[in-house]
Amino acid sequence: MSDYHDSLLFKKIHGYIAAGSIGNSMGELMEGYTVEERQQYWGWVDYLPEVTKDVEHRLPGINRKKASNPFDTGLGHPYFYHKHTRIPGTTEDGEERFRILASAIIRKGGRIDLWDLAREWAERVTPDKFGWQLGPQDQIIYYSIKAGIVPWEIGRYASWPGLIGTTKMMGAVGVVNACFPEQAAMDGMELARLKDVRGVPGNYAVEVAGAHCAGVAESMKPNATIDSVTQAAANILGPTPRREFETVQEMARTCGGDPEEFGRKLQDKYENRQVSNAVEILGAAYGLLYMANADPRKTIIYAVNSGRDTDCRAHTSGSLAGALNGIDAVPKEWVDTVDHAMKINEHTTSNRTSLETAEGLYAAAINTMNRMKQVVADMEAQM
Repeated sequence: MSDYHDSLLFKKIHGYIAAGSIGNSMGELMEGYTVEERQQYWGWVDYLPEVTKDVEHRLPGINRKKASNPFDTGLGHPYFYHKHTRIPGTTEDGEERFRILASAIIRKGGRIDLWDLAREWAERVTPDKFGWQLGPQDQIIYYSIKAGIVPWEIGRYASWPGLIGTTKMMGAVGVVNACFPEQAAMDGMELARLKDVRGVPGNYAVEVAGAHCAGVAESMKPNATIDSVTQAAANILGPTPRREFETVQEMARTCGGDPEEFGRKLQDKYENRQVSNAVEILGAAYGLLYMANADPRKTIIYAVNSGRDTDCRAHTSGSLAGALNGIDAVPKEWVDTVDHAMKINEHTTSNRTSLETAEGLYAAAINTMNRMKQVVADMEAQM
């Protein structure tokens, strides 16, 4: 391998991608369940499970009542799931959206705009992929793009507005804007308009996407800490979501390092709210990062055992832990399992391994850095 694979920046990028994928896969088994329900059915989960997805998919936030094809209006393209089994290491819809966005950045070799992202969806997604990793919300994005709706208008038609799914696809924006949180946040909030809309009361999904992109970009700094990453994310949030985010951070600091106690507190705080609420997941993920001292293995395990939207919490918190510590701190057996599942998956939008994705995003980040250097040189030449 080239020398750059041994650089701190590359190891951070690889750690970010691998740990996020691992958390996404490990947390899916008990997604939507409380701490008590997870204890009853599975005990303490610290492994990558096999997951069977039934065509009668349980709806989030509705006490796991089942409905067949719940999003099919009967007026257009039917929204469906295929019954299938996901081998250990297989990821889900949030990771698929991340891989589409990462592919757009890799293709362009640097920062992207909404047209770049929409083009990647139009070319990389095909209808035969729906119902496996990609779900109903992804069908809405795809068919809107194919219908000719301009990308910045598509988010207003989100099937699940205000949820963390917007943020889960955005982390690569923080990577390509490595060490520049403010620019990462601006890019993230712009690109998030493909998936959600800003300005609707109570919907902070776009802000949260920008905040997490800022946190990721901060985590790429050589001297980044848990506190600096948390602060970088908080700085992007408006007054209301920031108060909620900071409240959850304080909760994490009063749980004595017990993720189940933290999970119970979150269950009480967010009772009767959808489990994938964007601000909740952001606050929980950064709180878990603190509780586990950013150790990738511990952060992921804490997240998947803390209840509610476990795959989103583990994806968000695990990726940050991987970035702060680098790929060498991420359990190799888990990386190998996830990479194998990606490589053989016939339904994914990209079969790149975490290493291959890291190589592409590293090159894009370096190109972005070189463009910024040229801007500085051009300004300095006139001073």
